[in-house]
Amino acid sequence: MQRNDVVVAGVALAACAAAFALTFRFTATTPAAVMGGMGAEFFPRLVIAVIALLAVCILFGVGNPPMERAPPIPARVWVTAGVLLAFIAAVELAGMWLASFVLVVGLGRMWGEKNLLKLSAAAAGLLAVIYFVFVRVLKGNFPEGIVTRLWS
Repeated sequence: MQRNDVVVAGVALAACAAAFALTFRFTATTPAAVMGGMGAEFFPRLVIAVIALLAVCILFGVGNPPMERAPPIPARVWVTAGVLLAFIAAVELAGMWLASFVLVVGLGRMWGEKNLLKLSAAAAGLLAVIYFVFVRVLKGNFPEGIVTRLWS
């Protein structure tokens, strides 16, 4: 058993125990006509049991051959995570469309694309498809942001 496997299995089993305990709080009743012997808690408990079984397999190394130590996570990954967190604030400030455009172009540059025209066209195309599908077809809406509301 490797230390990492024990930690992962322990966290997964603790989460399973907590989720299983929560299934006792279900108040929804299933109509008698469709019940067929199973209550509303049956399927969640079944999924939890499968997850717990897989966690036990991790704990004992079943199907988990020894591996070399993973290389350290590159700094670019941590910067990307920070940028994505900043994106949440940017959506509130600048609105979904402007923040998304800057995000796609900025991450593309950070990941190594040199051609700003290509990045801008790809970002605009992606946002146009998202706008068409989610706003026009599905009739959804996206946050406007403080700056956009000031212009309106």
